[in-house]
Amino acid sequence: MSKSKKGKSTKAENPHQLTTEVLEQRTKNDLDLQNYRRAKEWLKELSRRDKAKYLPRLIDCYNHLARQMLEKGQTSEAKTVFDQIRTLTGGGADFLSEIVLARSSGDYRRAADAAISHCSRDGSLTGEDGRLVADVFVLAFEDLPRLKETDPQLYSELAAIHKALEHVSSMRFSEALDELKKIGLRSVFAGWRLFVKGLCAFYEGRDAKALDTFRHLGEDSQIYRAARPFMFVIDRASVRTPADESKELLFRQVCTAMNKPDLAPALARAEYLWHYGRHTDSYEYAAKTLPGFPTETPGLLHTLSLFYFNASSHMDISRADKYLRGIHHMIGRKKEPSVDHILFMRARNLHLDRLGWMVRDEDYLGLWEEFLRDYRRLYGGNDKVSALVYAYLGGIFSEQAADDSPRYLFRRRKPKAKLRNRRLAEEAYRKSLNLNKGDKDVHLALLELYKLTGEKSKRNRVLDEISRLFPDDKDILAQNGNFCIERKAFIKGIEYLRRAVALDRLDHTVKEALSIAYIKAGLHFAREGNVQRCRALMYEAIAAGQPGLANMNLSRPYLRARLAAFEWIMGNEREGDRSMEEAVRETGNEQRIVYFTYLIGRAYGIGETYVARLKKRVKAAFQHPEPAEAAAFTEILSYVDIIPLAKPWISAEFDRLNQYAGEAAAKECTPLEAEKIVRYALGQKGAGKAFGPKYIRKVLDEDPRNPLFLYFRYLYNTSGGTMSPTTDNLQKLKEILSIATERNERLLMETLHREIREVEADLSSPSGYYDYDADDDEWGDDIDDEEFERFVGEAEEFLAGGPSRKPDGRHRKKAGNVGQEPLFNDFK
Repeated sequence: MSKSKKGKSTKAENPHQLTTEVLEQRTKNDLDLQNYRRAKEWLKELSRRDKAKYLPRLIDCYNHLARQMLEKGQTSEAKTVFDQIRTLTGGGADFLSEIVLARSSGDYRRAADAAISHCSRDGSLTGEDGRLVADVFVLAFEDLPRLKETDPQLYSELAAIHKALEHVSSMRFSEALDELKKIGLRSVFAGWRLFVKGLCAFYEGRDAKALDTFRHLGEDSQIYRAARPFMFVIDRASVRTPADESKELLFRQVCTAMNKPDLAPALARAEYLWHYGRHTDSYEYAAKTLPGFPTETPGLLHTLSLFYFNASSHMDISRADKYLRGIHHMIGRKKEPSVDHILFMRARNLHLDRLGWMVRDEDYLGLWEEFLRDYRRLYGGNDKVSALVYAYLGGIFSEQAADDSPRYLFRRRKPKAKLRNRRLAEEAYRKSLNLNKGDKDVHLALLELYKLTGEKSKRNRVLDEISRLFPDDKDILAQNGNFCIERKAFIKGIEYLRRAVALDRLDHTVKEALSIAYIKAGLHFAREGNVQRCRALMYEAIAAGQPGLANMNLSRPYLRARLAAFEWIMGNEREGDRSMEEAVRETGNEQRIVYFTYLIGRAYGIGETYVARLKKRVKAAFQHPEPAEAAAFTEILSYVDIIPLAKPWISAEFDRLNQYAGEAAAKECTPLEAEKIVRYALGQKGAGKAFGPKYIRKVLDEDPRNPLFLYFRYLYNTSGGTMSPTTDNLQKLKEILSIATERNERLLMETLHREIREVEADLSSPSGYYDYDADDDEWGDDIDDEEFERFVGEAEEFLAGGPSRKPDGRHRKKAGNVGQEPLFNDFK
C-alpha cells in the first residue's frame, strides 16, 4: 500500500466537517454498539451546535463510558471521565456512576451513602438501578440510620437480609428462611432472597434445589457471581466462565466458599496445569505449595491426594505409565517410607494390574507384599489392610482368559478358560482368611475358585466351614443348596434354597436358583418314574413362578411345558397334553410354547411319537416369518442350547432359525426385537450371521444415532479379522460412547468403557511379556525408558511349549472377585 493511500485510510473523520444529520446517525450507531468512547466525540460536536438539546445526552454518554471503564477495571480512566462530568454539570456524576466508582474502590459505605442520597431525592428504584442499590446496601454490612429515616420499608428488608445471612453463617437455616418471609417477590432484594435460599439448600445437602435456585439469578448480576462457586461445587458444567475471565478467579472463589482460602493459589495453578495435560507438573506444584499434601488424614487434602493417586486408573495405559513414572521420578528413593511413597506404590500396582498377564505373577505378588511391608513400617501393623490386599490378589490370580470381552458376549458357547494362577490365588485367599476369618466374601470367593478348578473335596470342606460360621446367611444357604443339587442330593438342596428364599423373598437370583432346582429334581424323578414326587415338586415350582414369558426358569407357562415333557417321559400322555395346553391358554401364544416344548422335550429325551407330533406344529409356526416371533425364537433356542444335555440335532435347528430370521428381516420390527435378533446373530458362525446387518440397517435408518446398533455395526465390521485394533477403531468406539453417555445408556456405557480400555491396551503395549525387577525397583528412574523390558527368556519358554501364560490381557474374567476393586480409599 502506498503512503498516500495508507494515510487516507487511517485518517479520522473530522466531526466539524459532518452535517448534523450524519452526526446523529453516527451517534446512534455507536451507542447501539456500546462504543461510548467514539459516540462522545460526535455528541461533543452536536452539543457545541445545540447545547440545550445535546448536552444531557453527552453527560449520559460520559456516565455509560465511566461505568464501562469501571467494569473493565480501568479505575483511573473512569475518574478522569467523572472529572469531565463534574466540569460539564457543575456537580457530580449520576448516582449510579458514583455508586459504581465507590464500589470498584471497595468503599461500600460511600456507595451506600450515594444510594441513600438518591432515595431521598427520588424514591423510585427499579430494574438494574434497584439491583445495584440493593447490592451496595447488603455488601456495606453496616447499619444505615439515614436509610431508616428515608425509606423504613427498604431498611426493614435490608435488616432481614443481614439477619438471614448471619443465620446461615451459624447454620441456623430455618431461622434464615423465616427472615426471608419479610421480603416480597418484587422487592429490590428479591435476588438476595433467592441467594440466601440457595445457600440454605446448599448447606443442607439439597444440591438439586440449590442449583435450581441459583439458576434463577440473572447471569449478569453480582449475586450470580457470588453464587457461582457454590454452583461449581455442585455441578462444574453448570457454570459458564466468560472468555475474557480467568478461571483462576473462580477457583479462588470456590476455595473461599469452602472456607479454604489458603488453598486457592495452589489449586488454581494446579488445575490450570492439569487442564492442559501437564499432569505430573500439576501434582508436583500441589506437592510443593500445599503444606501437608499428600495426606491420609480425612479432609480436603486427603480428597485431593486420592484424586492424584487414583487418576491413572482413568487414563489410557501409555499416559498413565508416563504420569506414574513422572511422580516416581519426583518422589525419588527414600530410606524410610512416606505417605506419598505408599500412595504411589498402591497406584503403581493397580496400574500394573491393568497390564494383566503381561506382568509375571511372582513379581506382581512381590510388589504388593513390598507395599504391605512399607505400610507396616509407616503406620504399624494393620491386619485389615493386609487381608484386603490378599483378597484382592486372590481375585486377580483367579482371573480367566478369553471369556468376557464384548466381542464374545454373543457367542453360542464360551470356551472353558484357564485360571491365571490357581496356586497363588488359593494362597492369597488363605492368607486373607488367616488375617480376617469372618470375611464372608473371601470365603465365597475361595469356594468359587474350587468350583472352577473342580476340586470338590476342598470345596466341600470350605462349604462346611462357612456353614458353621454363617448358619443363617442367605448366600451361604444358597451355595449349600446349589452344591447339593450338583451332587444330585435334590431334596436336601431344595430345602437349603427354600430357607434362603424365606430370608429374602425379593432376591430374584435365589428364587431362580430354587426354580432351577425344582426343574432338575423333576427331570430326575421323571426318569426314575416317580410320578408323585415329580408332580409335587413341579407344582411347587409353578405355584412360586411368575406370569408371562419373560423368564424361562421362572415363568409359569414354561414350567407347565416342562411338566408336560416330564409326564410324557413317565408315559402319561393325557396328563402331558393337558399341561401343555394349560401353558398355551395361560399365554395365548401357541407358537412360542410349542417351540419351547419341542426343543426342551427333545433335550430331555421324550419319545419319538411326541417329537413327531410337536414337529408338525413347529413346522407350521415357521411358515410365516415375523420379526417378533424370530426374536422370541432366538431367545428360546439360545436358552435350550446352553442346557448341558446331549443335543446332536441342535445344529439343524440353528440353520432353520437363521433362515427364518433372514426372511423376517423384510417385515417391520421394533428396536427391541431387532436387538434380540442381532445379539443372537453375533453368536453365529459364517453365513449363519449374515442376516444381522439387515436388522442393524433397519434400526439405523430410523435412528442414525442409536448407540447400541452403532456398536453392533462396529462389532460386525471388526469381527472375523486377525488384524490388531487400530486408532480408527478406538475413535469409533469413543464416538459411540459419547452418544451412549448423552442418552444415559448405562449398561452399554460400561461395555464400551471396557472395550475402549482393551483397545487402548492393545495400542499402547507391545505384545509379549514384561519383566519387573521387584528387588531393584528401577521402574521410574528413567522417564524416557520403555514401560518394561521384554522378558525374552519367558517368551522363548512359551514358544517352546513351557509354562503357559498368555501375553494378551484382553477378554479376562475375574472368577473370585470379592467386590473389593476400589481398594484402600482410606487405609485406616
